[in-house]
Amino acid sequence: MTDAPRPRGCQDHLLTRRSLTRRAAQAVPIPADAMNGLEAFARDGGLTRKDVLERGAGMVLMCSAAAALTPRAVMEAAAAQQAQAPDAPILVSLYLDGGNDGLNTLVPVADPVYRTLRGSLAIAPETALALRDNGDFRWHPSLARLADLYNQGKVAVLPAVDYADPDQSHFNSVGYWRTGTVGHTLDLTGWLGRTMDLMGTPDNPLQAVSISGDLDPVLRSRTAPVGSVYDPGAFSFWIPGVWGDDGFTSLYRDAARGRARGGLKAARDAYRNAFRMVDMLEPLKVDKDHPLPPTPVAYPDTDLGKDLRNLARILGAGFGTRIAAVSTGGYDTHDNQLTEHAELLTDLSDSLWAFQADLEARGLAQRVMVMVWSEFGRRPKANNTGTDHGAGGLLMLVGNRARGGILSEFPGLSSLDPDNNLKVTTEFRTVYASVLEQFMGVEAGRVLAGMNSTRIPLVA
Repeated sequence: MTDAPRPRGCQDHLLTRRSLTRRAAQAVPIPADAMNGLEAFARDGGLTRKDVLERGAGMVLMCSAAAALTPRAVMEAAAAQQAQAPDAPILVSLYLDGGNDGLNTLVPVADPVYRTLRGSLAIAPETALALRDNGDFRWHPSLARLADLYNQGKVAVLPAVDYADPDQSHFNSVGYWRTGTVGHTLDLTGWLGRTMDLMGTPDNPLQAVSISGDLDPVLRSRTAPVGSVYDPGAFSFWIPGVWGDDGFTSLYRDAARGRARGGLKAARDAYRNAFRMVDMLEPLKVDKDHPLPPTPVAYPDTDLGKDLRNLARILGAGFGTRIAAVSTGGYDTHDNQLTEHAELLTDLSDSLWAFQADLEARGLAQRVMVMVWSEFGRRPKANNTGTDHGAGGLLMLVGNRARGGILSEFPGLSSLDPDNNLKVTTEFRTVYASVLEQFMGVEAGRVLAGMNSTRIPLVA
């Protein structure tokens, strides 16, 4: 007698990351010219006497675990940390939100069962992109740029990565991957946040950043200050006809003026602070009169492209950043997968290519490695026009120091697990431990409780 199938579904995917980021955050504006490098702040061992806020805000840092931070304090701490370890490695976590279909990303063209299970969703071998060193697999045709990086030896690929007996729940799986702990735990810190607790400083929230509007739970730390930054253009009053100069903006500005007490004072203070932030960010709006600095390769005009471009600017500024987190969504491809997945992979491939070229131009390519991951793979058997939640996802490491090639065992599709999913051959914590020790120089056992001694050579 077989066990009853466990419940599946996507309702848990509706839960937001904010439920895991409960500490109060403080907004700290970062001066505009700091994005071009810290040289302006290195005079006489610190900042110039000019108030940094007068320069305009290049970005707003939302940070926690650090009290009463000021722009001056953040810049001084960032400059000191960068000077202490100017060539330190930088790890970027890139999360593909929703469960990327690894079987259609790295296509097992030599497995005869693949086309049988996938039917109309199978990627035709003649359209897929060859690997320089392995004829058993081909890349999805939308991954031309990533295939180029792979053929340059800059991509490590690990199929069938997951945890034992995966339950295919978005919420559970992404929680395990973010915390680095499988099963129930009261410790909601992220594995990269705990890494920062070990290697970070107590006063530089730019040492670990989420490129987003809120803190990525993978960076949630115990003591080390970490932060999130976002495009300054995202902070504005945007309702057409309401917040423009011909709308209510001038009335609310007038309401913020003058002295008051009690509730009226609180309201005026709120208006005043909101407009102060908008005015600070105004110089950083990107338009025809204020374009971003050119990049060696154009980034896609997508959220992921913009996030990686912003991240490259932050890393190039020399803030002492050691860890960063980026995420991009849409990978829960239950329907219309052929079209949607192709678009997602084009964005991923082109964004990573541009980011790598940008890092090369900035002289950072030897320091930065991107870990691309998702909470699970998709079910081998197609479900009409899409695929359901599966197991054994595809993990990739991208960068000059990645040990290129396919580095974990692919179990094949002729023998699946009890849920008819791809068998897991590599535990994701083994990958984490290998990256921590081989790239970041951190003893894995201090971050991942109960970690065994299994490691995979991942770093060149």
